Amino acid sequence: MTESDPVAQPAALAAALPRGATHPIRGELLRLALPMAASFGLRIAYQWIDALWVRKLGVEATAAVTTSVFILWAVWSLNDIFAIGVTAFVSQLLGAGERQRAGVAALKGLRASALLGLIGSVAGLLFGARIYGLMDANPRMIAVGAPFLRICMTGAPLFMIAMTCEGIMRASGDTRTPLLIDLASVSACAILDPLLIYGLGPFPRLGVAGAGVATVTAWGIMVAGYAICALRGHRALPLARHADGAPVHIRGMARVGIPAALIGMMFSAVYVAFSRSASQFGPAAHAIVGIANRIEALQFICSVSIGGAGAALVGQNLGAGKPDRAEQVVREGILWIFWISAVLTAVMMIWPRALLTLFSGDPEVMRLGVPYLRVLSGCLVFTGLEIVTAEAVLGSGHTAVMSTIFTTFSVLRIPLAFLIPRWTGAGVISIAWLITATCAARSALILGWAARGTWKRGLASCAAKSPSSRRAVTRYGTTGVRP
Repeated sequence: MTESDPVAQPAALAAALPRGATHPIRGELLRLALPMAASFGLRIAYQWIDALWVRKLGVEATAAVTTSVFILWAVWSLNDIFAIGVTAFVSQLLGAGERQRAGVAALKGLRASALLGLIGSVAGLLFGARIYGLMDANPRMIAVGAPFLRICMTGAPLFMIAMTCEGIMRASGDTRTPLLIDLASVSACAILDPLLIYGLGPFPRLGVAGAGVATVTAWGIMVAGYAICALRGHRALPLARHADGAPVHIRGMARVGIPAALIGMMFSAVYVAFSRSASQFGPAAHAIVGIANRIEALQFICSVSIGGAGAALVGQNLGAGKPDRAEQVVREGILWIFWISAVLTAVMMIWPRALLTLFSGDPEVMRLGVPYLRVLSGCLVFTGLEIVTAEAVLGSGHTAVMSTIFTTFSVLRIPLAFLIPRWTGAGVISIAWLITATCAARSALILGWAARGTWKRGLASCAAKSPSSRRAVTRYGTTGVRP
């Protein structure tokens, strides 16, 4: 094949494009979303498994495990500074046929994730008890929850590296390999939890701290799985030190990722406030906030998997110069999550007691939790719509407006978490009303902004092509990421 061959050039360039830019959207969205849903389900399974095994240790242990995740979200969200940027860059560069430069972006993102993880480790080792105390000042709760939180924060580099690797593979169009790695990891956690919590066989009895050790060990297995993929040169994990064309700068990824990371960190701060506010009504009320969040996670899994699959397809299609296909991806995802969320709303409304029984048999938890879940069920459709839209649009690299909307609502939610219970005298259930009302308003703003379509410009800054790609683009007009 030569440059003068007018038939072979476009065919070769099209063959280099990822499937998401050439195959039917509905099939590709389903192909990516199903393994992602299973992976996210396994990710949530860490928290469910820990909570289920510590259930016999009492309501304080359940509260410690289910609410510690609110702090861990902040640490994991710090990783989004680069993980979100890497996903956007890799997907769009692959869509533009720039695999080598995508590999450079991936490697730089992984290095940055490892360094950020060390911040979480240091914070956990030095300030674990003080950080847990932000959610509940009760010394007894701190004594139970702080060891679990400290151990998990110490393992932050492992989790961050694994999540960035998963994002890279997802951006490349592979969600099955991360699923297999997650399956091995969660299986290890499920086996280790009872051994370390209750001291079965030769293992020491560590209590709640044993759940933390099991979780961090499972994260190490995830990193080992991705390391094997990298050493074998897995196609969906492109890693490169150098590439032709304009350099890929880590600061460019940070500009995309910082607004997205702020969303997660503020979300964590909000739930810390919810937990602290609920703690004034007793351990059962404190536990309800965490338990309800774990139950709500069923809908979150569906939303974030559809949105995450959409982000990969949005990035690939914008990189390939197909903004109409990118918009179609978002519309399809919104339709899917609407019906899924409607079904889950009915389940939570009709069978709240059965869901609560999975985590606690405490009578006070049941008394408070049944009405709490029924009120919270009203937010599921709104939450699904906003998550799918936001996650998919993040694949375009346009994160600033989404961050502004989410951050504004988060800032408002923090004082309201304490004021609404005081004004209404309704106790912990007033937090459920606050969540539902603010989700509805926030969803309307996000959908309204996404409908404007300004995000379809993609990442113009990451697209300076290598000479060979630039010639093909100029001649045939098949890529759309603009210099």
